[in-house]
Amino acid sequence: TSIFRENFPAVAALQQAADCAAYIIGLDLHAKTTAICVVDTHKPEEPVFQRKRLLNKDLLTVLQRFAGMKIIVCEAAFGWHVLQDALEGLPDVTFIPLDARKTSAWIKSSGIKNDSIDAQVLCHACLHGGIRSLAVYTQSLPSREGTKLSRHREHLVRQRSTIKHRMKAFERDCGANPFTGELPEASALLSFINADLRQALDESDGRIERVEKLMQAMSKDDPIIPLLQTIPGIGPITAFALRYKIDTIDRFKDASHLSSYLGFGVRERQSGDTIVKGKIAKAGDPLLRKLLIQGAHVVRFCHPEIVSLYFPAIGQPELMKDRKHANKVVVALARKNLTFVYYLWKRQVPFDLDTYRAKRLAASIAAATIPSSPLRPSIPAAELVCSPVR
Repeated sequence: TSIFRENFPAVAALQQAADCAAYIIGLDLHAKTTAICVVDTHKPEEPVFQRKRLLNKDLLTVLQRFAGMKIIVCEAAFGWHVLQDALEGLPDVTFIPLDARKTSAWIKSSGIKNDSIDAQVLCHACLHGGIRSLAVYTQSLPSREGTKLSRHREHLVRQRSTIKHRMKAFERDCGANPFTGELPEASALLSFINADLRQALDESDGRIERVEKLMQAMSKDDPIIPLLQTIPGIGPITAFALRYKIDTIDRFKDASHLSSYLGFGVRERQSGDTIVKGKIAKAGDPLLRKLLIQGAHVVRFCHPEIVSLYFPAIGQPELMKDRKHANKVVVALARKNLTFVYYLWKRQVPFDLDTYRAKRLAASIAAATIPSSPLRPSIPAAELVCSPVR
């Protein structure tokens, strides 16, 4: 997530395309209008075309005025997927969405923020090598649709939770008296409200069930989703969301990159010899982070022996009685599951808890017999996950 690091391996090719392009076109998208700035790469001092409010219906016509290779950039915020679909059939066009959080720092540095400056700053970033660290990975259409299905299910679950809370409140106000135990006679109006709430709950359950059946049908022919479900704490819903959000594992250079992408990177501040590490960054998809945390809580309560196996020093039952400490371990467990996801997906092998336990035992025996030395490297997570026991 750093502004100085490449977001994914393909950004090098995108930056090379920008260096060879004839025009860099920055767009600041809105619902009805778009701010546009066109810069000639041979004369980048002044824009050759700039409009603050160009109607969206006229955008494609304006783009056709400029012949040659064109790089079109916008912030990965409102409406960029729709623009990507509109530009798909145009020749000599390369579309690059940029991270809105990172570009905002460039835009705010001038002290003046308007739509024209926003579009011009996007062109400036492309001209000076900013694509490597600012470009956002564009998902394939099936991955986008699968991600929308996961979010739709989450929306339905939230609606169901709201209905259940209303039913509890109704039961508290109109149900049995907690002091006398008497059940008051319900009027016609209260009976209607109760029946309507129950009908809404049944309808919500049915909608969620239909969505989950569709997700199950989509998972049958996918080899990745059953692979991810072998990890303790990752069920069918989480595996489905991970599969379609990540799309391809090759766009991550290592497991820590995947963890940072989903917001599990640790915040850090350093000044001289002082290093302060704080909470996780919480960047990226909040739904996936929520599902991973929920799965880690299930492992904590249903299989506490796995927690002590993963974290021998901090996962002991005595320490887990402290709620604050337990929450930190749960977050660490969710991050560890992401590490497993990376290596299992990369190597196409299922997770085996018995093999993992044997490797941890062999590693602890080796650490006890071999003197501690900075020259003795620790066993990486990749070998603990899916390499044969030595």
